[in-house]
Amino acid sequence: MSLRHRSHRIIYVPLDNRPCNARFPGLLARMVDFELVMPPLDILGEARQEAQPSRIADWLVQQHGSIDCAIISLDMLAYGGLVPSRTMNAAPETALERLDVLARLREQLGEAAVYAFSTIMRLSITANSSETGRYWEPMRQYSEISYRVNRLGQAEYEERLRELEEQIPAEIISDYRAARERNHRVNLRAIDETAEHHIDFLALTQEDAAEYGLHIDEQERLRDRVASLNIDDRVMIYPGADEAGMTLLARFIHRHMLKTPTVRVLYSSEEGADRIATFEDRPLRQSVEAHVAAVGAELTEREEADLLLAVNAPVEGQRADYQRGAARDRRRREVRNLLRNAAAAAPQRIALADVAFPNGADEALMRELRHSSLQPHRLLSFAAWNTAGNSLGSALAHGTLRLIALQDKGAFDLAQLLADISPMRYLELLNSVIDSERAHIEFLFGRFVDDWLYQSRVRTEVTEKVVELLQASVFDLSTSYRQTERMVAQELSAAASDLWTDHFLAQEMVQIGIDQSRSSLVLDALEETRVRLPWRRLFEVELDFKFGVELVPGGQ
Repeated sequence: MSLRHRSHRIIYVPLDNRPCNARFPGLLARMVDFELVMPPLDILGEARQEAQPSRIADWLVQQHGSIDCAIISLDMLAYGGLVPSRTMNAAPETALERLDVLARLREQLGEAAVYAFSTIMRLSITANSSETGRYWEPMRQYSEISYRVNRLGQAEYEERLRELEEQIPAEIISDYRAARERNHRVNLRAIDETAEHHIDFLALTQEDAAEYGLHIDEQERLRDRVASLNIDDRVMIYPGADEAGMTLLARFIHRHMLKTPTVRVLYSSEEGADRIATFEDRPLRQSVEAHVAAVGAELTEREEADLLLAVNAPVEGQRADYQRGAARDRRRREVRNLLRNAAAAAPQRIALADVAFPNGADEALMRELRHSSLQPHRLLSFAAWNTAGNSLGSALAHGTLRLIALQDKGAFDLAQLLADISPMRYLELLNSVIDSERAHIEFLFGRFVDDWLYQSRVRTEVTEKVVELLQASVFDLSTSYRQTERMVAQELSAAASDLWTDHFLAQEMVQIGIDQSRSSLVLDALEETRVRLPWRRLFEVELDFKFGVELVPGGQ
């Protein structure tokens, strides 16, 4: 039963079926009582099984009934997902033809919004085997150095470029360049579809990149096309990829509810805000501005902003550089100040984005958070996964939608005060509020377990065991998948249980009701943590939590 005057339905085609794309947006939708409808998982493909774009297109146009918005990954529609977008399995003509469904969908949906997102290809290839893993770094360098030599005329890199061209098999370079050119044509077509109003808003997200590379020219040509069509207000180009589904979901909900949340940003250091994070092509400050705009929010310097985004900014060097001595102590002081300033400014309105390092949380930040006055369960959102863009986008989407969920709780209280609610209606609304809290906690707690406990701790430990003890490849666990998954589940479940006990168990989430009828929603025991390696590799985990939420009468 919805808290709203009618149910809201969004159809969603994800980038692929990994949890960040297929699961996380669903949790965010539950938080605000929206229905998110996806194609059947069996046609979305997996790591080594291509999706079925033609069936997905058929599914799209077969959706009927009340639809408020369609959010579509053009990578899934054109190539069958993110990983296939880096190969030449889909011919250029085929990829472009698959976008014809957008015009049909626009006609069918009428006034409903159509949002789309598409990636600008990363600097390197997919490392999905020991063989391709050998060429991941050389290909990254090739993209950057060929741009420096051929576009910027930096002759001092010519010898290194020749070395790379001799080192990398010619067919790898050829396929890479062909995929880049095809994808660029698809992105140009996406801009044209936006100009034709088949797409209302288009996000072109730059996947793993750097300050220099072949992507720079592509971005310039895309911006030129956008400017020539005078649609600057409906197309954005910025760093990101896997978070885009969440970003566009939040953007639509803000637009639908006529909300423009204000965001104030605090950085752990101003120097860090001006650094370019690993895998990104511009200073962090510019990325933050872009993600705030993409989610449908507005930057402000005012202290009474709706949301305070606390950002643990990129640092120089590697994680190992900060494990001991003076460097470690400086890091601790820096993040301690960030948390202290955030707590003083807006203790109940904080979204925490940790982008100090890629692929996992900063141990210094986690240590200081657990000993600070901030309570992890009280954060609006937390993110520290993969790239800076991934973390910024998901933290903002989650945080701003959490604000709406809290307003819904307030509307529930107000309804009791102003209207004579039947017992049945009361229970329906109460269940909706509780389900929203469950979705929020599952996502928030899951980010701590995944981004910190798994990515920064367990993954490293298990990788060493898999390689040394099982003699398996980290790229393909087909011969040791079950054994590795059990290993991850055992270690991660124990760590998650300790985290829950220390920072979530018996904590009050929200209060419900008014005056003498006021009660609290309180977190009970973490009964189970289910862990999967969805793509049979160690890069990501899928988490399911079973935990209790109790309605405790006031005074108890």
